[in-house]
Amino acid sequence: MGFNQLAESDELILGEALERQKILETVINNSPVMAFLWTPDKKWPARYVSENVTQLDYNAEDFLIGRIMYADIVHSEDIDRVRKELTRCCEAGNNSFVQRYRVLTGKGEVRWVEEKTFIQRDEAGNVVNFQGIVRDVTQEIKNEKALKDALQSQKALMEKQKALLERQKALETVINNSSMVVFLWKAEKYWPTLYVSENVRQFGYTPEDFISGRILYGKIIHPEDLLLVELELEENCEEGGKEFNRQYRILTQTADVRWIDEKTFIQRNEEGEVTHFQGIIEDVTRNVKRA
Repeated sequence: MGFNQLAESDELILGEALERQKILETVINNSPVMAFLWTPDKKWPARYVSENVTQLDYNAEDFLIGRIMYADIVHSEDIDRVRKELTRCCEAGNNSFVQRYRVLTGKGEVRWVEEKTFIQRDEAGNVVNFQGIVRDVTQEIKNEKALKDALQSQKALMEKQKALLERQKALETVINNSSMVVFLWKAEKYWPTLYVSENVRQFGYTPEDFISGRILYGKIIHPEDLLLVELELEENCEEGGKEFNRQYRILTQTADVRWIDEKTFIQRNEEGEVTHFQGIIEDVTRNVKRA
């Protein structure tokens, strides 16, 4: 084979290698991953950097001519940690190094990056280069933090709900073992019930009777007392009152007559309109009969 043929073969191999390099650089420069080749000096000067380092607002030339050293863009609060970890990996004979840290962009913004570096050594085992892949993970870290915060908030909310349920259970236990029956009524005709304590059973009714709407509270008030209760409560509401107190008669499920003492707190919306009545009724029949 002649000299010309060898030269043409070498040129062909070189051309193919350059073409592959061009393809690889095109792939890298159109990806979020930045490629570096650093020398193992204190400030990690770059022998190569991909063009897409512009995503950090730098030019490749800034690093290649030494105008900027990579160590100079690592956040001052992270640089010692990064150096110590890299030194540890090198001394331990590791072949790679992975770490997250902050860098400063050319505009002074703080970004989080993840670096995966391959430690290159000579035949004697001495470190000669760091071949690194650097990826901006700022949004990932923000998402991770948002998820963590959301989980913590959810946990706190669940703990708060648990505590509220425990307090509610304790209050209901106290109420249900007392003579006082608690109601929450809508401010509508005959006062539909949203909540009533279990001890309403002392009058022969179940909570479901009222909550389902099968029985309206106004319908168990004695017919001779209902109109007076309605008028007095309406007058109290119109005058801006906050409470309503009165004794009157109700009918039990078996049609027995009981005297009760009602104390109700009048609830209003932001416009001052009455929306609900939070009432406590207590059987005072024995006291009334004695009087």
